[in-house]
Amino acid sequence: MKQIFLAGFLLIIVGIPILAQTNEEMAKARQAEQAAMKAYRAKDNAEFLAQMKLANASRPNHSRIIYNLAVAFALNGQLTDSLNSLDRLASMGLFFDIAKDEDLRSVADNERFKLIAGKFAQNKTPKNKSTQAFTLDDKTLISESVAYFPKTKAFFVGSVHQRKVVMVKNGVTSDFSAESDGLWSVLGLRVDEARGLLWVCTAAIPQMKGFDSKDKGRSGLAKYDLRSGKLVKKYILPEGDHLLGDVIISRDGSIYASDSSSPAIYKIDPKVDELTEFVRFDNFVSLQGLAFSEGEREMFVADYSKGIFRINMATKQIVQLKPAESVTLLGIDGLYHYRGKLIAIQNGVSPNRVVGLTLSGDSVTRFTTLEANHADFIEPTLGTIVEDEFYYVANSQWPFVSEKGVLEEPKLKQPVVLKLSLKKALAK
Repeated sequence: MKQIFLAGFLLIIVGIPILAQTNEEMAKARQAEQAAMKAYRAKDNAEFLAQMKLANASRPNHSRIIYNLAVAFALNGQLTDSLNSLDRLASMGLFFDIAKDEDLRSVADNERFKLIAGKFAQNKTPKNKSTQAFTLDDKTLISESVAYFPKTKAFFVGSVHQRKVVMVKNGVTSDFSAESDGLWSVLGLRVDEARGLLWVCTAAIPQMKGFDSKDKGRSGLAKYDLRSGKLVKKYILPEGDHLLGDVIISRDGSIYASDSSSPAIYKIDPKVDELTEFVRFDNFVSLQGLAFSEGEREMFVADYSKGIFRINMATKQIVQLKPAESVTLLGIDGLYHYRGKLIAIQNGVSPNRVVGLTLSGDSVTRFTTLEANHADFIEPTLGTIVEDEFYYVANSQWPFVSEKGVLEEPKLKQPVVLKLSLKKALAK
């Protein structure tokens, strides 16, 4: 997720549900933001504010909209409202360089503004509790995911660009998948420890080597036997617009995968051994990480554009979790459950970070920043929890591969997997 500044105006054009932000609300917010941009360029400050208020009403808790609302308040002389909006963003743990925004000059001399600028600066200060678990020599991987098999103490890392899975064991890296397996980009990975299987999300996307446009929108899952290292079976969705990005495994061996391009979660029932639709909900926009609650009665799924949804596994009821005023749930990629909390990798906010989320009913009441502004971060993506340790990809390096699959090789670094002790990080 990229942030685009326009003369101080921040803008990006971009079961049974019982609580969820609707597509109509999303459309209203988008239309209001477009109208706001037009008014801003025309220096019609009153209309700019009116449209930003409409956008905020349709998409509350959206950091970009809150920031632009703060700007609109400032340009209309409503200084207290502007400062309140900025203070709220600072409380979310985000960073905006407000001191350099010319549109906030009317509040820049205010003592409270200076205090808020200090809070933003504090949010940019590194909070580092992770250590390097291992690195990989191949800088061209564009690594997305990591999984672990305790029996052999082997890690598996998925490559977007090189279209393969690599294995790291005893400090030695080798190819796990074979070119003949015909994988597209490798996204989410998950080990089924009980059955000795590795599940791989794969999708044909332009960032992969050898992309063929006729395959665009193709996606599926691949199943590997960890004992033999051989591909057992591939489960490919029918042609359409699909991108299976993450996968989770229930205790009974059922497989669930989120689709980032269509509003659905898919399932493989081991008794049927076919990839079928588990739940579809038109208000999903860009599904990412998946996590089960204790007892697997519920599933949590991150939507990059909307936040977190909770799905009742028995009834398929869908609830969009409501964030507290000081919490943003946007831009979440990886999502995990640990001792009653959700662990989220947020690479769609600034700073990129790992956070612990506290749940209460249908709400997320608070967040705890576990890692932020790490020197190795270049869009952290997905990970895996091994007992109390969280291993995750620190530098996917997505910004350095183009839509034509061309790498900016001088900018590439060795892929890094970091390790974070969740028990220590979450300790009071």
